[in-house]
Amino acid sequence: MMSKALKGTVAAAAGVMLGLSGVAAAQAQDEEPTPSGASGTVVEEPGIRLNGDSQDPTAVMLGLDLGDGETRTVYCIQITVGLEEELIHEERPWEDIPVEDLPLVLGVLLNGYDGTNAAELLEAAGVAGETIDPFTQEQIAYAGTQAAIWELTDGWAITASDPTEGEAGVDTAVLAVHDYLLANSEPVEEPDFEPYFEVDDADAVTDGTKVGPFTVATNFDSLTFAQPEGATVIDENGDEVTEFTDGQTFYVQFDEAVSSSVTLLTDTITWTTPAGRTFVPVDAEGADVEGQRLILAEEFASEYAAEIEFEIVVEEVPSESPKPQLPVTGSSLTYVATIGGAVLAAGVVAMVLMRRRAARADWGSDS
Repeated sequence: MMSKALKGTVAAAAGVMLGLSGVAAAQAQDEEPTPSGASGTVVEEPGIRLNGDSQDPTAVMLGLDLGDGETRTVYCIQITVGLEEELIHEERPWEDIPVEDLPLVLGVLLNGYDGTNAAELLEAAGVAGETIDPFTQEQIAYAGTQAAIWELTDGWAITASDPTEGEAGVDTAVLAVHDYLLANSEPVEEPDFEPYFEVDDADAVTDGTKVGPFTVATNFDSLTFAQPEGATVIDENGDEVTEFTDGQTFYVQFDEAVSSSVTLLTDTITWTTPAGRTFVPVDAEGADVEGQRLILAEEFASEYAAEIEFEIVVEEVPSESPKPQLPVTGSSLTYVATIGGAVLAAGVVAMVLMRRRAARADWGSDS
């Protein structure tokens, strides 16, 4: 007796790993995808001078100019090293950053000022009503957050009796934000900075022209697509599926024989870059330069376009025993063949970046 078994391979989405972790969607038609990683130039705005036990640094409000009209809030994580503001700063993993307590720093960032929430932070710290002239709420929120970060990364301590260059209300507000963040922040491990899209077919079988179930594992916020030619992506109820999210189960219903490729042209892939990315200054050749390391304070979403290809091959293989019968259709239940105990995954998954436009900095189109 012969039965149809699914055979193929599943590959990690190498195209996504390369393309979406960097500038990704922002490449011109005649350019190659950029390497993974992100970069930008430093932008400075006036801040508040802080008084401390070892030095009196100014919490200059720092941002990274991403080359797309947006600047993202970042903080210094090396108080004893000078800022190389004229140099490009490139992303590096935490393991390459000579800074202690980055999990605690990220915990502070997730509760602290991210460039958008100054009023909310001052309210949470109980100082929304303080007189802070001539400074703004943004400067207060940034200074308090930076002071908390420096305490973690450099062992620097703010002077509680006279914490800032400002008047009493400024002192009270900055110190309260600092104290609030250190008292209410828990360590957060380095987030997954690489986007991924994987398909698990461990339970996939063929039933006529229907193949599945497949289960999506991804850290994309969403991935929408148009139905492919020659097949329909459906859910367990037979309804059309036009979007993939993490943990979703789907099937592929072919128009004809179940031995074909399925190409999905996406409408959008939405990927949220998390807070906590770390950056170092680099020279013209891209080599690291001694200088303040910076950490990204805010998450942001970017959209991309890509193609996904599922290659599903059905082969006739000997059956050792009759397969159980479906009660209604009588079709045989066929399980995915295995070799050495490893599932032969159902579908080569490849995501190929569709280069859309050029961009100067290595971030997504909405970075």
